Amino acid sequence: MALCPGILLCGAVMRFVHTVILLFIAAEGLAQTFVDSTYRVELTLTASPAVSVFRNASIPGAAHETAIGGGGFVRALWHPGRLLSIGLMSGYMLINEDEIPAVGPGAGILQNNYHARLTAIPLQVAISMQKHNLDIGIGMGPYLMLTNIEGGNSAPASGQRLELGLTFFGSYFFSAGSNVRIGPELRVLYLRYRGILSWMPSCSVRIDALRY
Repeated sequence: MALCPGILLCGAVMRFVHTVILLFIAAEGLAQTFVDSTYRVELTLTASPAVSVFRNASIPGAAHETAIGGGGFVRALWHPGRLLSIGLMSGYMLINEDEIPAVGPGAGILQNNYHARLTAIPLQVAISMQKHNLDIGIGMGPYLMLTNIEGGNSAPASGQRLELGLTFFGSYFFSAGSNVRIGPELRVLYLRYRGILSWMPSCSVRIDALRY
């Protein structure tokens, strides 16, 4: 029974993803009347603070269920003269950094506390729908989760694993030059790994790297 909330949440997320994809397909079909003859490759750079909420413990030994982090992201999209763009998204995100008190004989005197860090690297396919200055999209695929624990009287320990994740993003851009735009962006990340949900108010810069 403990798995039911996670299963229901995953099912709801997947239904939302399917709806978004269907809307993208419908928009592509309607886009024929909005054809932009310019094909381009767009490069978007994003800097984001992050507030993350955890269904389970953020790091083994940590008691709190929220964390403050941040990261930088980049996505490269091919915009083939339609409403839709497709490409790749990556970056680096600090999800949580925590101090874990040492326990047992000598704790606090002979033994230092442990320092734990949880980070993630997205390796995702991104699809976005653009119209005028509005850009709404989703990233789908794995995140490389990296855990590192140092301190105490033991050698550092680290681990990594791939976890499927969904990254939703929406942005509004203002022109800052012929090929450069800048604007606010909101990113929402969902990871099944410990049930992580992250909210990231961001600032993005979009560059038309190639036009043809």
